[in-house]
Amino acid sequence: MKTSYLLCGLYVLINLANSDKRNFRIYFDEFAIKYKVPDIFEKVDCHLVQLNNRSYVNGEMILKRSVGDLNVRTIMEFWKPNSQIKTKLYDVRLDGCNLLRSLHKNKLFNLYVKSFKKHSNVILLCPFKANYSYKMVNWFLDEKDLPPYVPLGQFRTITEYSTQQRLAIRIVVHGEVLENQ
Repeated sequence: MKTSYLLCGLYVLINLANSDKRNFRIYFDEFAIKYKVPDIFEKVDCHLVQLNNRSYVNGEMILKRSVGDLNVRTIMEFWKPNSQIKTKLYDVRLDGCNLLRSLHKNKLFNLYVKSFKKHSNVILLCPFKANYSYKMVNWFLDEKDLPPYVPLGQFRTITEYSTQQRLAIRIVVHGEVLENQ
């Protein structure tokens, strides 16, 4: 009898946690490719769309040659509303191929990788193939994947991808954590 009460209680708690509404939303006002190496990329295209109170990113990449090594440097800065003081949340360097092939210890990076995989037209793994159209369709950062409380404010990320110890592409994202209305 106690087991059935325990199971019912766990079921109710799981449903409450899953249905917990977030009091914030993520808004991107910039998602741009600021640098790319023309001898590696045949095509790199990225569009930011605002629809139904959500920011979506659509992108496509075609490589001229296969890429078997990928190093990533990513920086995220955050500042609270009405403040000029920036806080660096992280500044890390990672083996991008290793990150895609295994779960990373950092929950935030796992969130990004899982989210990208969900909205990609292919399972993202190294080596990346030449002459293949890699697409990301209607990608967004789902607030339900984030902790229930995230402070309001602005953020900027700069992510640089390198191959063969050479910077290949730089992506700059700027946005805000806004109060959900």
